Amino acid sequence: MISISMTREERMKNITAIILALFLMTLGASAQTPQEAVNFLYDEEGIGIKAQSMGNAFIGVADDYSALYWNPAGLTQLDQSEIEGSLYHLKFNNEATFAGSTVLDDRNFTRLQSLGLAYKFPTIQGSFVVALGYNRFKNYDQYLSFNGFSHDQIDLGFDLEDDKGEVNYYPFDRDVLRTEEIRQDGNLGAWSFGGGVQLSPNFSMGVTLDFFTGKNQYMMDFFQEDKNNIYNQYPADYDFYELHDKILTEFSGWGIKVGGLLYITNDLRFGLTVDFPRALFVSETYTSNDVIYFDDGYSSEAELSNGEWEYVVKYPFKFSGGAALDLGPFTIAGSFEFRDWTQVEFDIPEGQSLSSDYQSLLDDNRYFAQNFRETFGYSAGGEFRIPGTEVKLRAGYRIVPSPLVNAKQILDRQYISAGLGYNLDKNTSFNFSFTRGDWKKFSSDSFTPSGTYEKVKSERFLVGITFKI
Repeated sequence: MISISMTREERMKNITAIILALFLMTLGASAQTPQEAVNFLYDEEGIGIKAQSMGNAFIGVADDYSALYWNPAGLTQLDQSEIEGSLYHLKFNNEATFAGSTVLDDRNFTRLQSLGLAYKFPTIQGSFVVALGYNRFKNYDQYLSFNGFSHDQIDLGFDLEDDKGEVNYYPFDRDVLRTEEIRQDGNLGAWSFGGGVQLSPNFSMGVTLDFFTGKNQYMMDFFQEDKNNIYNQYPADYDFYELHDKILTEFSGWGIKVGGLLYITNDLRFGLTVDFPRALFVSETYTSNDVIYFDDGYSSEAELSNGEWEYVVKYPFKFSGGAALDLGPFTIAGSFEFRDWTQVEFDIPEGQSLSSDYQSLLDDNRYFAQNFRETFGYSAGGEFRIPGTEVKLRAGYRIVPSPLVNAKQILDRQYISAGLGYNLDKNTSFNFSFTRGDWKKFSSDSFTPSGTYEKVKSERFLVGITFKI
């Protein structure tokens, strides 16, 4: 037993280099890839309970504090100053199928969504309103868990020394039970300041300045088991392998949005906004460790890699527009959003030299044009103010097309929403909304090359209160 233990220790010396190479491939699959760069801003939920109740069809409505995000020109419609605060609760459900096995799991997340003030200045004529606050407009919360017996070959193996002192490569790469769990927890928000001014009786303009901040905690746990005892010959008598990766991503940056609102009649208005090109500065801190187990009970744990990595992601113009029509107690609205994901690109942070790592990052810019496309998302919604009461009923529908080139329609995200508002008194109102999303996706990494098919459902609840001051 002593001689076997000593041999185990000797042959484990070469394992770290092999696993480190595999780790770097895994890291590349989960960070600083074109797909991740697009995902940083893909499918923004936005802010505002009324807006989200109406399916985010709010560019032409924009009549509360959330106009700071949707269309700052709409701030001029406020009849008095207001303070707004809201919370959201997300139920994320994922049905994942891998190697013929399906796992259903869900997770819950609760966050502050927004807190802000809109102040209406006294004017002789027209309207001038400024607003400021903190708003979380994009969440990264999600969860994926799956397992199955896989025959797929992956790049996993070790250089081991046998009893004769000979070192050979022994794969641990197929016909095993594989389990993977991925958790993401985080969001992107902004400290925002902006204002709207009425330039004529029928036209207003507004500007919002955003200072972005946020973080995303990515955690991946991978397990591989020799379930059928196929790997039973010394020295490659593998039993179990596990790998744990963590990546903390932090965001910063700034951006400018300009909006306009035009009243065609007293009941019909059009809005248009332009988000100017923006850059997100991304800082990642990563760690990885693994454990390998053998049939005789021997195990070895190693810290594979840790460090920091910084880069910049640049995003092009975003154009949004919408209209709203008031028909007595009804308001009907529609909006669109246009983005060209082919123009996203990586860049080097200021002050950094062009190393081989950064050159590889810049080389990835060609994949944006090859793998992504322009998207035209749209939404529709409405509000019904029940006559003789303080109750407002709302509903909406939204489509967010997949940014992937040649993507099938089943990969588009669809959302339906409903909500209500209730005036507690002349200065205080309560709002609630519910949004359900459904979409499908296909994902893969170095450990699961055949991929995992996911059916995702999200249920998002928002509650908030507004005080007129």
